[in-house]
Amino acid sequence: MSEKGKLTCQTCYKSEKSESDQWKRLRFYALFAWRFIVLRKVEPLIYGIALTDRCNLDCRGCHVANTNRPDMTWNQLVAAMQNAWRRGFRELYFSGGEPMLWRDGEHTLESAIIEARRIGFFHIHVYTNGTLGLDTSADLVWVSMDGLPGIFERRRDNYFHQVERAVREEPQAKVAVIYVIDRNTAEGIEPFLRWVQETKFPVLGVMFYFHTPYYGRDELFLAARERAPIIDRLLDCIKIGLPVINSRAGLMALKTGKWRRRLPIASVLDVEGESVCCRATDDVCIDCGYAACTELTEFRRFRPSAVMRMLRYW
Repeated sequence: MSEKGKLTCQTCYKSEKSESDQWKRLRFYALFAWRFIVLRKVEPLIYGIALTDRCNLDCRGCHVANTNRPDMTWNQLVAAMQNAWRRGFRELYFSGGEPMLWRDGEHTLESAIIEARRIGFFHIHVYTNGTLGLDTSADLVWVSMDGLPGIFERRRDNYFHQVERAVREEPQAKVAVIYVIDRNTAEGIEPFLRWVQETKFPVLGVMFYFHTPYYGRDELFLAARERAPIIDRLLDCIKIGLPVINSRAGLMALKTGKWRRRLPIASVLDVEGESVCCRATDDVCIDCGYAACTELTEFRRFRPSAVMRMLRYW
């Protein structure tokens, strides 16, 4: 067979394999959704791995980075991914610290993403501060940006333009923004959303979290009564078409506080062990601001807005 013929066969094989994989995923999600939403069964789905606690930034309000814990080794990482797959997890994300800093010999974050795909995970997400670039083959990269210059510095120091360049210079990367709302960043919400829209910032949109007090309520913390009017502002932003990823249902759950904590479909691992949902202690759950959790709870309730929003980045 000619080289051209071999290449044609390889292309056809890859195309057929891709279609087969797509059908497997669709079948998995359909059955999972049926059991999750209709039968109310709790099964594993989302697995997070904190590769390192090292970070090149020193953000206000962050207490989970640069705590001198060792990095995860390559062997630990591979064993963890294989174990998660065997237990039924199919969605994977990498975090830190700053996961772009992780190394073990010749292995990097990209090595981990490639291995995760080889094992069979359906989607791989990365959470990063964006200052080290976005050169990754991850399916979705979540980049932390908490406002425009003047607001951004209040939480993450003077790195706004560096992060902006990283997003704009990696057009092949699928990117979404995470904006953490605290006492210092709350006023910057609408200007940031308008800037994203008007400058055609190449992101899917902005997911808003609230500052979660891992080690006690600090000066950045916003109580439920203070969060409520901010959530109303976000709902207004959705109404006028600004690029908010949060669903109306998810935001309303955050506002009322009536949602299930410690989502059993998600787990996260670091070098000290595995936790359900997140690495915070149980007494933090009442003040949880992780909007991704309310999106999942409202998806389980089959709220139309939560279902539609989740399909945008899932």
